[in-house]
Amino acid sequence: MHDAETRTGGTFIRAWFGVMAVLGLWAVVGQAVLAVSEGRSLVNFFSYFTIESNVLVLVAAAVVALTGRVSGWWEPVYLAGLVGIVITGVVYHLLLAGQQTLHGIQVWYDLVLHTLVPLGSLVGFFLLRPRLGARAWWFLVWPVAWTAYTLVRGAVADPQFLGPEGEPPIPVPYDFLDAAANGWGPVVVTLAFITVFAVAIAAAALALGRRIGR
Repeated sequence: MHDAETRTGGTFIRAWFGVMAVLGLWAVVGQAVLAVSEGRSLVNFFSYFTIESNVLVLVAAAVVALTGRVSGWWEPVYLAGLVGIVITGVVYHLLLAGQQTLHGIQVWYDLVLHTLVPLGSLVGFFLLRPRLGARAWWFLVWPVAWTAYTLVRGAVADPQFLGPEGEPPIPVPYDFLDAAANGWGPVVVTLAFITVFAVAIAAAALALGRRIGR
């Protein structure tokens, strides 16, 4: 067993997470305002895995900044944000970067959401060294719910998300999830790889947290 005191971060750690929360909030709100100003759907905006991951990170970061620790039911929130944002960074830079031409402030929002927050979250984990318990595995509720919502909404409601530049809108946030265009086989395989990756990240975070945790 470990008490809450051993998981309390110092001033620098709390400041780090405070900066992360402010940075994430700035980029998410800025992107949302930009989406509305361009006539794009706010529901679609908050349906992106990237945006939801960043929201989870900024909420968990705000909690750490205020309390200096992660405990109780904040553990699955923290782990959901950590896993989601790592996947966001990896998938974006491997599969999605360069699909849209960005200008002006969009470049900075993109940098924050897809690069700085993912890297900052990893650094934050090693600074905080949280010892997460079995309760943290409840984080899986979020990616499962997001996947079901995304695929069902795409099939039933036909929302119009921006496709790769020069291509028509697609019914899902990311083109690799477009079953109508790619077929269900590739979509299922992609989701399986991402699921294994997510579980591996979570397992590594829990194991490493127990080894180096405060």
